Amino acid sequence: MFEELPSLCPVQFFGVSADCLFLPRGAMRADKRFLLPSTSELLDEDSFADLYVAWNFDKFSFLVDVHVPFQKVDDDVRKGDSIELFFDTRDLKSKGVVSRFCHHFVFYPAQIHGFYGREVTRFRNEDVHRLCHPEDLTVSPKILDNGYRLEIEIPAHCLTGFDPMSFPRIGFTYRINRAEGPPQHFAVSSNEYAIEQYPAMWGTLKLVKQDD
Repeated sequence: MFEELPSLCPVQFFGVSADCLFLPRGAMRADKRFLLPSTSELLDEDSFADLYVAWNFDKFSFLVDVHVPFQKVDDDVRKGDSIELFFDTRDLKSKGVVSRFCHHFVFYPAQIHGFYGREVTRFRNEDVHRLCHPEDLTVSPKILDNGYRLEIEIPAHCLTGFDPMSFPRIGFTYRINRAEGPPQHFAVSSNEYAIEQYPAMWGTLKLVKQDD
């Protein structure tokens, strides 16, 4: 009987959460205080990127350092180099489908169709929101000899339901794709689940102000 059960990663036995610190002003920087912990070992995958994240009432800020050389971008995001970010602004772990509070963004180290980033959320029912315009997203790429860096800002108005005073936790995960090799994830692997369809499986970011 047990031989018929699918293999489980250690991370599937508990929920993953991390602090997301407040950034009062200025740009995101590679400061260890903002570094999201890696779950690659728990997911039995290679770790080849560092992701820093912070928030304030106006936006979420990210800095992503990818330590493998840039190869290409592709219309199929899984076949090229890209960063996918997933949000549930209400962290609804009991919700089985993508709701209007869920968002799926993809960002590239090179322009594709004139943009470096866009929202690609796909809903499974009538509980929807209008997708944000790519021009609302701020993306600053830098190609390096042995990798690349993306600075990303997602304004609060692009995140339906974002209300940190009433809901100081958000559901969150990411998928960092590379043209050659498997991706890197946070909290849940797309080798086990279609993560864009199951927000209840995502990790949690606790929105923390340092003076709390």
